[in-house]
Amino acid sequence: MVKVGIVVQRYGEDVVGGAETLARDVAEKLNAAESDVTVFTTTAKDYITWDNHYDPGETILKGVIIKRFSVDFLREIDKFNDISGRFFNKDIIDKEITEDEWIDLQGPVSSDLLNTIKSEQKNFDIFIFFTYLYYTTVKTLRILEKPSVLFPTAHEEPPINMEIMKEVFMKPKALFFLTGSEMELVEKKFSPPGKMVLARTGVDIKRDIDENTFRRNYLIVSPFILYAGRIEKGKGLEMLFEAYRQLRNNSVVDLVLMGKKLMDIPDIDGIKYVGYVSEEDKISAFKGAVCSVQPSPLESLSITTLESFAQETPVLVNSNCKVLMEHVDASGGGLSFSDVEEFIKNFSILYRNRVKRDRMGNRGFEYVNEYYSWDIVIKKISSQIRELIDTV
Repeated sequence: MVKVGIVVQRYGEDVVGGAETLARDVAEKLNAAESDVTVFTTTAKDYITWDNHYDPGETILKGVIIKRFSVDFLREIDKFNDISGRFFNKDIIDKEITEDEWIDLQGPVSSDLLNTIKSEQKNFDIFIFFTYLYYTTVKTLRILEKPSVLFPTAHEEPPINMEIMKEVFMKPKALFFLTGSEMELVEKKFSPPGKMVLARTGVDIKRDIDENTFRRNYLIVSPFILYAGRIEKGKGLEMLFEAYRQLRNNSVVDLVLMGKKLMDIPDIDGIKYVGYVSEEDKISAFKGAVCSVQPSPLESLSITTLESFAQETPVLVNSNCKVLMEHVDASGGGLSFSDVEEFIKNFSILYRNRVKRDRMGNRGFEYVNEYYSWDIVIKKISSQIRELIDTV
């Protein structure tokens, strides 16, 4: 049995985040596929402060051993954002902090995690790291002697251009990517020597979903557009809100916002903020929406786009995001927009043409079913891991 160590900054059923959800899914499904999986993570639940939420020590969740380690110090997010803004504008580079020190400020720093992996790595065949960005990946890869795999979840953003990241992308024996766009980005920037694998990720495809469950539970009567994800600046929501403000003048349609609220939501008639919802309600919402929308210009995967396809619901995506356009172009499962006018135009096409909307939804489902079902994805990951171990 292959002994796999997984390293990720946060881990738990109630941890919200794309890389963290991917890490938990892979851990549980690899463990069920006859690998022996142990997760090394911190006690943090909140990615803003890295506050020590969980107890340190060993627990088991769905058969997976979890080893949690305390965070050495919390992150002062306002101070960090101020330093980061100046750091990436080159105002203080080589003056106040080094790249290594920026990684420490980014966090979550856990010397106990680092020291434990250093001493226990001999007990594992391979380590898998999730997301390139954090201390837990950058500093642990540096001390690791065992073979490693990195799911970078990379996209174009300032930290990926740091010199220190060359070390991160050159060290692993393999890099597992979620999309072809991500793989092309990393190949262009780093030309890594490790094997490059388009592993993708899996989506739980559930059929026979009652689209009215969500409507009943949240008293949604009108047709609605669905946005699911963090509600924060940088996600393109300002353009979405303005587009909806204008759209509302001519169409009786609601905009449902689902997820953690980290920015103010404008007071526009028809916007419905529902916060966190159950998995059943989330899937029902995707099933019942006219379309789902992903306005972010920076995405490394967009699991919500795939979840929408899995319920045969088309998407409207930001055309400036290569990953989102890859999904739409490869599937034929939606339309794109670059500005307010184009959003209104293409939403109207979906809203007023049910045949076209259903056709796009069917194409999205076929795309997800062929490339993103967990059975297909986990078999590929398992076989690639065994090949890497056999070559050591």
